[in-house]
Amino acid sequence: MKTKFIRIDDVSEIDTSKIGIFDLANRYIDKYGNMYGLRYNRDVKKIEVVKIMRTQKKHATYFSQKIQMRPEKPEAPHNDDYLGEAMEFDPEACINHIVELSKTHKNRLSGIIMNIANSNIIADTDKMLWNTMNDLFRNIDMDAIQQLEKIADLYNEFNNYPRSIIYYQSKLDTKHRKILDEIPAESSKFRYVKYYEMWYITKTTYKTIIKLLNDIRFLLEQQHIEDKRNLTPFQKQTCSDALTSIDNTITEANTVLADCGMVEELINTSKAFIG
Repeated sequence: MKTKFIRIDDVSEIDTSKIGIFDLANRYIDKYGNMYGLRYNRDVKKIEVVKIMRTQKKHATYFSQKIQMRPEKPEAPHNDDYLGEAMEFDPEACINHIVELSKTHKNRLSGIIMNIANSNIIADTDKMLWNTMNDLFRNIDMDAIQQLEKIADLYNEFNNYPRSIIYYQSKLDTKHRKILDEIPAESSKFRYVKYYEMWYITKTTYKTIIKLLNDIRFLLEQQHIEDKRNLTPFQKQTCSDALTSIDNTITEANTVLADCGMVEELINTSKAFIG
């Protein structure tokens, strides 16, 4: 599914009764910079609106300058399959936005670990669960937090001290190496390998983050927080805060993967890099 960015004045404008399954990739941005997505609730068999994030002021151009007003015909009724205005895809702005989000998510993952540890939801006397939880913490540190740092490092490398095209070319798979060979200009080749590298590390990192956070959420939900009489209200709240952060991060991670899908679509052909 392709992502469509749609500008709205208020979230109440999103009529889920007129939205189909194939519109689930759509995202909506209101005048305050709040972004909303859609998800299908399998339990009630309905599409729901979920708040994804509030756009930082410094990235406002990513969500506003590229939005083109859709001409309106005064005599025409509202078109049910189109709300608001569509946004042109800007890969540079998209990648920059992803990098900034990765920094936020790195800090948030550390906060999730700290909240769960402080909640004492799993006591160290329960060796099996304790070891399972610590294994998950270790994996989050190695495969999520450290990888998020690498996203920022790679972006910094491309912008400040890039290596040779030959180096990056050697890391491409066969399909993308053939596409690179079709691009004549050196500057365009460099732009191509930049998008490829950023797409690949982001996609693999965020898929891992979603899996690890789902594993942690499952582990926490099995503990039935409210039934734990030995926990203080503060400990229960820190665990609840961790679950909220987990849910928000998973939602935002899926948004990042949708952005990755647009970058992937761009690099799957040489068309945008020629001419």
